[in-house]
Amino acid sequence: MKVLIVDDEPLARIRLKHMLNHLHVEHVFEANNGIEAVSMASKNMPDLIFMDIEMPELNGMEAAQQIKQSHPNMPIIFSTAHDDFALKAFDLAAIDYLLKPLSIDRLKQALNKVGLKPSGEKITVKKGNDVIMVAVDDIICMMAEDKYVTAYLSDQTLILDQSLADLEKLSNQYLRVHRSCLVNVNYLKGIHMNQDHKPSVILDKTDIKPVISRRQMAAVKKLIKQL
Repeated sequence: MKVLIVDDEPLARIRLKHMLNHLHVEHVFEANNGIEAVSMASKNMPDLIFMDIEMPELNGMEAAQQIKQSHPNMPIIFSTAHDDFALKAFDLAAIDYLLKPLSIDRLKQALNKVGLKPSGEKITVKKGNDVIMVAVDDIICMMAEDKYVTAYLSDQTLILDQSLADLEKLSNQYLRVHRSCLVNVNYLKGIHMNQDHKPSVILDKTDIKPVISRRQMAAVKKLIKQL
């Protein structure tokens, strides 16, 4: 994914670039005014442009209009401290309109809207005497056991130092089915009723069937209906 950041404030560009890097978006270009933005849009052909509005020489609205004339399908997201340009921004077919200061969650939403999902976030886990990085998307489910959390992947089991509460915040694809268990909704297949009529989750790529608490049953059923 190639992203162009257009902002006349260096600190704003640095902050947004840092947030994008955190989401594993590494091909980031920068322009400090609208004139540079128009030139770099044609030269680098970014997959997405983050455009500030109030800039000298050529403002963000004018730059976006020129870019759209040459590249009508190039996605543009406006990022500004002012909310009074929103209607005009959407008249230019803006994908989104972000108000500064930006948050990681709001940035993720914007990237999802344009259909350019960043690489999944990674977490640090223990594997024997080693410490390795594992993609959040690869974890099927996680269970709290004693002082640690066990992460179940399709090909291995790992021990995590983080709490379930902290892990739950890493991705909106995790669903708490029990106070001691999170499951990745992308692996959710159905509900199993055991001989005691206690429900558990059927997950893809594993034989583990985490128990569903009574409180979370409605949420699990709702997700399964959407499959």
